[in-house]
Amino acid sequence: LFPGVFFDFISQAESQQFAQFQSQGNAAQINAYLAELETARMSIFKADAIRSFLFILIAGALLWLYSFNKLKSHVLIALVSVLILIDMAAVANRYLDSEDFVRKSKMTKPYQASIADQEIIKDNDPNFRVFNLAVNSFNDASTSYFHKSIGGYHGAKLRRYQELINHAILPERQMLVEAFQSETPMLEVDKTLPKLSVLNMLNTKYFILDPAQPPLQNRYALGNAWFVNSLNVVENADEEIKAVQDFNPARTAIVDKRFEEVISSLDLNDTLQYGTIRLTNYKPNKLTYLSKANEDAFAVFSEIYYSEGWNAYIDGEKAAHARVNYVLRGMRVPAGEHQIVFAFEPAVYRTGETISLISSIVLILLIIGGAYLGFKEGRIFRA
Repeated sequence: LFPGVFFDFISQAESQQFAQFQSQGNAAQINAYLAELETARMSIFKADAIRSFLFILIAGALLWLYSFNKLKSHVLIALVSVLILIDMAAVANRYLDSEDFVRKSKMTKPYQASIADQEIIKDNDPNFRVFNLAVNSFNDASTSYFHKSIGGYHGAKLRRYQELINHAILPERQMLVEAFQSETPMLEVDKTLPKLSVLNMLNTKYFILDPAQPPLQNRYALGNAWFVNSLNVVENADEEIKAVQDFNPARTAIVDKRFEEVISSLDLNDTLQYGTIRLTNYKPNKLTYLSKANEDAFAVFSEIYYSEGWNAYIDGEKAAHARVNYVLRGMRVPAGEHQIVFAFEPAVYRTGETISLISSIVLILLIIGGAYLGFKEGRIFRA
């Protein structure tokens, strides 16, 4: 009833801020604004206080009736539950109302496919990546709406991928842009594409240069996985990122020394064709490949290496894999035909699921036990 007596509705930070404005002149206008602001806030406070008082009054009346045996316990519980739901629904509606719950079919598409997008969508193999040079590539969401994108934006981007962007992807992007700006663009572009080692190992099959024109198809994109003929072991991550800026990813994989045990005793031959490996099924948390190797080989997978949860399996048996080319995955593949599976199985998720399941079972048992004891002693459902 008297909020102005007990509470302040202008914060100390606001008072200091408005005091600075007052010192610059227009003190009368600022004082009037502050008075109106304080009145509005007190009005909101009063309305909520009166509303809360009404709920308390109703709940108190129900408890009073129950205490004088005018109301059965199950009726009291039902009425108080309804009262709580009404209270919660009214407050929740301030933040999310009916307009926020719209059927998916009624949502309009946030992006319209350009001519370039439409041409790329015609490709029967969806498991490649697209690099859109017509936008700010790493602050754009439109490309990711239609395709697997080299760019895009996320606040939780891996630092290692950001380093690859800064040290390799952006320089290669500049190389391609300069080739298009040359006097003989198509000739220079054709010379430049095989030099884009990082973009090729990331399976960048299409470049969008102008949304109103068909995209540029990159025949040097290496696909989802491939066998290499040699391994370049480097001392640390600094040497690794330097090496990926100038190498042939189709023939060589760059491996940090800390993963050396994964490739121990593997003897590769630069003159052999080791066989084929291809992606047969793609899900965000599970990727399946089929390999056919003439002898023990080393495969590179065009997927980001992330040790916290990703496990590799060969014919159902868990197998070690390593980080190669600074961000990608690599693993030793035995001779013959094999199914290789990468599955995202974070231990923290399984542990959380187990704890949640046990807690839910305990809670249900407690509720059932409490209800049984109450019924047995005649304290609930009593006429």
